[in-house]
Amino acid sequence: MRRMMKRVAAVTVSAGLSVSLSMTALAQEIGPGFEPTEEETIDGPRFPGDTEYLNEENENTEESQASEEGTGETAGEQGNTQEGTSGGEQTEGPVAAPETGETGGQESSGETGQTDSGTSGTVQYVDGLIPNTVRDGGNVDITPTNPEAVWDAVEVTGMHADLPTQFTWISAKLKDGYSGKLSYRPYVNNGGWLQFYSDGEPAGGTEGSTYVQAIQMHLTGDAAEKYDLYYAVTTANRGQLGFAAEGEIAGAMDVGDSIVDLKVVLVPKGTGAPASTNDRFFNEFSGRIGFTETAAFCMNDDGSTYTGWADYDGRRYYFENGRTLSGWHYIDGLKFYFEENGQLRQDVDSLIGKQDEYQIRVNKQLNCLTVYAKDGDNGFIIPVKAMLTSVGDDTPLGTFQTPEKYRWRFMVNDTYTQYATRIKAGAGFLFHSITYETTDPNTMITAGYNGLGVVRSAGCIRLTCENAKWIYDNCKLGTTVVIYEDPNTPSPFMKPYVVLIPDDQTYDPTDPNI
Repeated sequence: MRRMMKRVAAVTVSAGLSVSLSMTALAQEIGPGFEPTEEETIDGPRFPGDTEYLNEENENTEESQASEEGTGETAGEQGNTQEGTSGGEQTEGPVAAPETGETGGQESSGETGQTDSGTSGTVQYVDGLIPNTVRDGGNVDITPTNPEAVWDAVEVTGMHADLPTQFTWISAKLKDGYSGKLSYRPYVNNGGWLQFYSDGEPAGGTEGSTYVQAIQMHLTGDAAEKYDLYYAVTTANRGQLGFAAEGEIAGAMDVGDSIVDLKVVLVPKGTGAPASTNDRFFNEFSGRIGFTETAAFCMNDDGSTYTGWADYDGRRYYFENGRTLSGWHYIDGLKFYFEENGQLRQDVDSLIGKQDEYQIRVNKQLNCLTVYAKDGDNGFIIPVKAMLTSVGDDTPLGTFQTPEKYRWRFMVNDTYTQYATRIKAGAGFLFHSITYETTDPNTMITAGYNGLGVVRSAGCIRLTCENAKWIYDNCKLGTTVVIYEDPNTPSPFMKPYVVLIPDDQTYDPTDPNI
């Protein structure tokens, strides 16, 4: 922390004004009580660009986490048992990949600066395709094109890193007069995607060697009913980039660039971008990857054809001799489905239908669960879907079979949970929804939902209501659960995330009963 205090430069202005996050020096310390989580450096993830590695231990004990003591919990409503049979009789291709292993280890747990606030038309792409950017674009003209845009509704601050062209963390919050939750997650040079922060919380690292390269933002609450969210960054090497719409990536990832300015703009619903959306995003595949209406292609830097995985603008592809695949393919011992345009389908549940048998694998270290289906004699090698989790320090590693289910379950800290499935016999660990004050689904404890993705339970594995219900409905008793630790790869799919909800929202937005 002292290291970061050396170059405390403070500049706090409204996003949208002509003041850069660059570099008026004003010594100031980070506010009391702020201790950002230190990020772990990850080497060589199997799937490029998917390094969402924040497993922060949340100190917020509003829901001192739901646990059960052995098998003698307060009685709840027990669910149905199911008879087990095998399914998924596809027999082509190689034998199953080895099951995920278990290793030791555990979760990983300024100066204030500020930005400016952005134009030349909105680019329209064929459905399912993404922009084919060049490697070194940028310097986008952001002359305003939407006269109704509000350029000064958001205040953005940040703390300089070791270099004045870098920011260790960035924060943003709605100004007075705008009601809602503004959430954002940064992509940093030595940790990839971090968790979501909101409403002025510093998002990034704690050391001056950490700096923000890209950002993704969401708006919820009252403001989201009236406005659409757009944001654009300026980078040290590429200058001004175009505007990203809510949920899109803005910035330059893993190409030696860094954010020096962030503009956040609100526009009345449906009125369009405030300025140009050109060149909003770059990564290591920019300039090497191209798209047609039905496929994509990728080259190496030397002009030869590329073979391997590629994550680009929030989508995942696999290239073989420079071309994308379509349909079912075996890769790295697993079986994947690719859309006609080459994009990996990261939820094949509706494609394959309900199976007789599944296997659940939980990466405790990265808070990500993946459901696998059986590929005939090849075993459980079809990734079906990935789910964001919140585990606890006491979540056990190993291989287990589910023995019981409960529609509602009373927990020892006087809370309730929906769609609970016990992980192992004789122990108080469950898959379950976020906790509730009562059995009314409108009494959810909001901090638990917004805390998904960080370590905060007492050993159970928390899920969104939708995902807890999916396991409850689809995974019969006796389903094998493998809990392991892997610091590099959350899942064969990209790690999911949840959009943070307002603090006064007391229901799960994924709950099918609401």
